[in-house]
Amino acid sequence: MRAWVWMTVLVGFGCADKVIEVEEEDDYRSATDADGGTQDGGCEDDTECMDWQICEAATCVVGDRNNSFSEAEPIASGDEGVSAYINTPGDKDFWRYTSMGSEFIRVAVDPHDAVAEGAPKPDTFVTLYDPSGAVVTSADDYPNGARVSNFDSVLYAYLAAAGDYVFVVEDANPMFGNEAWGGEDYTYRLELGGWSWVTVGESSYDEPLLLGNDRTTGIPLSTNTWNSVGVLLEEEGQVDYLALQFSNENLDGDGATWTDGILFVDGIEDLSGSDATPSVAVIGPDDLPVAQRTDVGPEGPIVAPALRAGEWILELSDAEGGGGPNHWFVVMLNADTADDNMDWESEPNNSTEVGNAIEMTESINTSGRPFSVGSVQGFVDAPGDTDFFTASAPAEASGENTDGEQAQWVVLCMNSARWGSSIAPSIMVYGGDGAILAEADADPMGSPNLTIENIEIEPGETISIQVNPGSETNGTPDEWYRLKTFIASFPVSSYADGGYTCP
Repeated sequence: MRAWVWMTVLVGFGCADKVIEVEEEDDYRSATDADGGTQDGGCEDDTECMDWQICEAATCVVGDRNNSFSEAEPIASGDEGVSAYINTPGDKDFWRYTSMGSEFIRVAVDPHDAVAEGAPKPDTFVTLYDPSGAVVTSADDYPNGARVSNFDSVLYAYLAAAGDYVFVVEDANPMFGNEAWGGEDYTYRLELGGWSWVTVGESSYDEPLLLGNDRTTGIPLSTNTWNSVGVLLEEEGQVDYLALQFSNENLDGDGATWTDGILFVDGIEDLSGSDATPSVAVIGPDDLPVAQRTDVGPEGPIVAPALRAGEWILELSDAEGGGGPNHWFVVMLNADTADDNMDWESEPNNSTEVGNAIEMTESINTSGRPFSVGSVQGFVDAPGDTDFFTASAPAEASGENTDGEQAQWVVLCMNSARWGSSIAPSIMVYGGDGAILAEADADPMGSPNLTIENIEIEPGETISIQVNPGSETNGTPDEWYRLKTFIASFPVSSYADGGYTCP
């Protein structure tokens, strides 16, 4: 395979996924019939073929030379990336990186912008193997499964041992039931570099690590940007403390602040090569925990749903109390203001008579059938606090039940412990006449924590929803929940079948 050179300037030292690029391309060269050379269409070596071709039996054919571990081509860490092709459907490219060990790295794979009209969308998948051939990690899109605008696949990893590591880049389309493809239109660039935001050194709750740009105030988060930090737990039982800084003075826009904003702390979905089970606790400016859970990354994020300005602390450890040279993970930080958060409850709402009305937004599904959806979140404001909400169905319904009568169907979905809350409330649903229509207890280990599906109600009916966290609650900041309500003109498919999303 022939490659061309890309010069890449990293902002800072690789701590935010923002890249400024200057492309410098070689001229394409094809086989010629120069004096003493090959005839039209012939070749003597790969340099006489197009970039996506190789020379086989004196003929240029589509292909490359790095199709196995033994054929892996060398790459180095630094400012220059390598560019290549998914030459044919099913093609896998192997790249070898020789590491001295004990380093965090970041790899970004970016499809070329220019894709021929009618060609499928490039979608790369990258897998990293250690010197023994075991998987370290893999990524499609961002390492937590979210999409990022400026790269296709991004991978973070800690390379504990010295030796040769291999990156394998392939087309992800077949993994999701799409047609595999490759060819001259399927180009990509692979960029490898070190990662500097790492929890190395001593830390405590009173003296947390300050990894911000000036190393004095903690990481200054901004909206809609992922900030990633490598976590290395070198000693058994080690706990690392990381400071985050939310300052309202740094926000742009129409007077937006962090008040009632939301913090997401996510991690790598594929931690195959790590010995750690990530445990993360989020502690607010008042020194009280807001959320705590294990398996952050492989099992999704932890959430702090009521941000405010000040210093926040992340407590990072292994759930089993372990530590050692291969106990590592990555935390990925993102935050939004109140404009992008869910509405909060309003007290008092401790009875059906004063229940908060959930604002429902009307929509149409892909089959053209109408439904409405609304979301709300609440706190346990005092020990044993029970909250009530109401939701109203449209006065007219296009759906009919099995008896041929007009009807609407209600779906409720709740998460709390799933995202790090210390509670998992139960729900009871009352009809317009006060009768109990449905009730359910939450599963603290469930995903989601609670669902109630397809309660049949009449057009125009208003239901009441009681959220009960139980009597053994304390009214502390880590006792919260997030509730989503659907009212549809048709029975909704189950959550497991992709019928709806949960908050």
